Amino acid sequence: MWESLRTIARVFAATCVLAILLFSSFAHADDPSMAKPSQPAARERLTAGNKLYRLREFAKAVEEYKAGALIEDVPVFHYNLGQCYRQLDRFEDAIWHYERFVERGKPTGELRGGVDAFLTQLKNELQRKAATPPPVVPDPEPAAPPGLMAPKVVQVRVPGEPLHRDQLGWGITAVGVVAIGAGGWLLFDAKGIEDGANVQAAQSERERLGDRASSRRLVGSIVGGVGVGFLVTGIVKLAMSPPDREETVTTSFGVGLTSDSIFVTGRF
Repeated sequence: MWESLRTIARVFAATCVLAILLFSSFAHADDPSMAKPSQPAARERLTAGNKLYRLREFAKAVEEYKAGALIEDVPVFHYNLGQCYRQLDRFEDAIWHYERFVERGKPTGELRGGVDAFLTQLKNELQRKAATPPPVVPDPEPAAPPGLMAPKVVQVRVPGEPLHRDQLGWGITAVGVVAIGAGGWLLFDAKGIEDGANVQAAQSERERLGDRASSRRLVGSIVGGVGVGFLVTGIVKLAMSPPDREETVTTSFGVGLTSDSIFVTGRF
């Protein structure tokens, strides 16, 4: 609860400071501490930096203000640099330039109050960050003993089961192919019997051969359908063969010396 209240208080204070400075930027445009540089080149840099600041290009505005200060070091450059560094969360740099602005520009009234409020806010933020414990850094991995190389992790590809070893899949596929062939032959034979029945003169013979052709056609259709089912099942079985996979392998080895021998140790 107290942490929430402190957060609300900080936001309220920052809002008040922004309102003060927004008002003071209009009320103190003619303040001597905000006077523009006299040299044209420095004034151009100030104008360019102000345009970039309004576009929230704070880092680029810093470069323009610095270039202008190198030409003519007037207090307004320090004020603008403090504003930019505050927006960039570079609090120490912002404090330094605000303090140079106060020291050299001698601002008064609401402008001075706004700068002092910013300095208080920024210094409080630095104290809060300093009180926050740093993140815990994990301990480094222990070094390998003398004479031994540190373990290395290697990714190796293990091939899957070859297709020609999937005997069940190939067997089902072969049964499907044979059944499809048998069904096709029965359908072809039924067509031949039916053609023979059509040339018979006796009605009874035509009926006998017609019944025989119908039986062959029915059996051929059933056998062919079963063969298609076996063929599809076999193809699916072959397609589901285990693919290649990757495994992690840790390897290390080392060489040691004794008074009368050399030994090699390793793990693969």
